[in-house]
This record gives sequence, structure tokens and C-alpha cells, in this order.
Amino acid sequence: MDPTLPIGASGDRPRIALVRLGAMGDCVYTFPLVTALRGRFPHGELTWIVDAGHQDVPRLHPGVDRVAVVDTQRWRRDLGAGRLGRVAGEIRAIRRTWSAERFDIALDPQGSIKSGAITWLTRARVRVGFSLAACREGMNILFTTHRVEPPPEEHIIRKNLSLLAPLAIRAEKPVFGIRPSPDAGARTASLLQDGGIGPEERVVGMHPGAGSPRKRWDPDRYARVGDRLHECCGARVVLTAGPGEEEVVAQVASRMRRAPVVLSSLRVGELAALLSRYELLVAGDTGPLHLAAALGCPTIAIYGPSDPVRVAPVGDGHRVLKKPCACGWEPGLYFNRRCPDVPCLGAITAEEVVAAATSVLEAGAAVAGPGQS
Repeated sequence: MDPTLPIGASGDRPRIALVRLGAMGDCVYTFPLVTALRGRFPHGELTWIVDAGHQDVPRLHPGVDRVAVVDTQRWRRDLGAGRLGRVAGEIRAIRRTWSAERFDIALDPQGSIKSGAITWLTRARVRVGFSLAACREGMNILFTTHRVEPPPEEHIIRKNLSLLAPLAIRAEKPVFGIRPSPDAGARTASLLQDGGIGPEERVVGMHPGAGSPRKRWDPDRYARVGDRLHECCGARVVLTAGPGEEEVVAQVASRMRRAPVVLSSLRVGELAALLSRYELLVAGDTGPLHLAAALGCPTIAIYGPSDPVRVAPVGDGHRVLKKPCACGWEPGLYFNRRCPDVPCLGAITAEEVVAAATSVLEAGAAVAGPGQS
């Protein structure tokens, strides 16, 4: 470690705060940061500060010692309703609690004003964030003591890992380190059995929902893909839905000739165990896609106005389907929320997805060998 960096009195047992509030995919891409920190500081204490709606995601990684929950969505609602005193009181209480924690290091891979303010509340002596140009919101730099200029045009994982530079930590290869619990695996197996899927059957998952409508591929095409993969590959199809995605999943299920197994409102641990059971997941740019890839599940990623250079699934066995953006937007760091239409997403056909999926499944079967797929 750089001896000039004021880590504090804890030495090789530092208390580290990691501020990544959400969402699921962003949290997944932060796991390699946890793995690298735990490798350098095996006896340190790592606290992940996360928004209430995503508090179960950090618990997938055994290197996270504690999860500290903040409810920034409720704070926003309270501020809008004029309940300023309530928010101020909660923030003062958090500041007192974290002052007692005596954090040595805080890292902010989110780069927003909100995450920066929370990083500052940790009162860590070393608060590492991104440079002005690399922050999601430039005012974030007001809250950090060390600012990193990440490599240009890199995947978001590499950007996150660049925050380790002031700590003289190098992570050559990202390691996610996720471990679904045996209990979650047993619950998932039970759910599949209830749907008529045995332990030896080939299972393909599809997740048609996404946080933004502009990331959602056509339900009718998902249905056609599911039917075709059942017919040509003998796969049982499982549809998953996150909160608020039940309607789009119902649309897909109703259009399929062979009824799929539909699982909604899964806990994060159960979802991770389910994804580990799949031979393939077909989905758009959404949290379950990135969680599946982190678990080693092959994926077919259907991308609209998202940049696969920055946010494509990481690892082997993935296919990204992406068409040129007709709106003139040049791919950049984040999903383009201003895109008025998504012809790039609509240009991806069911036939293309089926071809990519069958290719991945056949490659997986060839690796497994006869009788092992």
C-alpha cells in the first residue's frame, strides 16, 4: 500500500465503507470490487451502504461483513411533502452512527450527488471517487478526498476497479465471488418441481421485464423464442418477473403454445439460485441478466439504446444482439434515457435470438459431453 495514503490506525484491518445504492445490475458490477478489497484486507471489516430496495443484493457476496441500509426514496418523498425535519433527523442519526464506526476508507463507485453525500457522511479519512469527467454528476467530487481518472472506453467493471488505485491494489481479472445459499437452492428446486420441472431437465430462462420500457423487447417475440427453444432443444422455459413486471410476463406466457413456468416476486437469493440452474438466460439489459452472467450462466443479451462496450455481460458464453442506433445517439457510459424511440431494439428479430440461443446451447452441450448436458 502507498505509505503516504492516510489509511488510519487500523492498518491491515481497516473499516471500509462501500457506497453503491442500487440498482441490481450496478450492484452486481460492484462485486469484483468487494472481492479485490477482501483479497487485500482479509481481516478488514467491509460495510456496504445500499438503498432499502436493494438491501438483499450485497448479501450474495460472502466478503461483505455488514449491510447498512438507507432509504433515499423515502427521503425524496418526505422532502417533496415538506417533512424536512424528519429527513434531517434521520441523516443526523446516521452520521452519529457512522462516526462511531470510525471508517478508515470509503469508496463511491456510483458517482452521483446522492452517493457522494452519503460517502461524506461516513466521515472516513480516505474517500475515493471518480474525477469530474467520470462522475455521473459532477458535484460528487465535493465529497471525496481522492479522485480517480478511469481508463477511457472501458467496461463499467474496469471503471469500478480503478477506484483501487489510491490503495495500491491491482485486480487483473474481475472475480464476482457470488455464492447462492443452499437454502435458496433448495427453495428454487422446490418451485421448479412444483412447475413440473425435474432436476435433470434442460431449463432456459427468459426475463422480459426491465427497469425502463425502452429496454423491453417485444413480448410476442419472447413467446416465439420460448416456443422454438422448447421445440428444437427440448428446453423447459421459465419466465421471471421483478416487481411491476408481472403484466409483461403474463403477456409472454399467454402467447406461448407450451405453458412456461412463471416465477415472480423471488427473493434475490432465490433468483441467484434459479439463474445458477439455467443452461441459458434470454433477457434485455436488466439486473437478472448481469447477475446470471456473474454466476456463470450463458446469456443472450437483447440490447436497445444501451452500450454493450460498457455494460455487456462479462465472461464466456454470452451473445449480445445490438443494432445501430437510428436516433443518432453515440454509445456512451450509460443507457440513453432521452431516446424518443427504440427502432434499434425493434430491429432484433426472434429468428436472430433463436439462432444465437441454439448456438450457445449446442456449444454448452458439446462441452458437457454426451449425457451430461
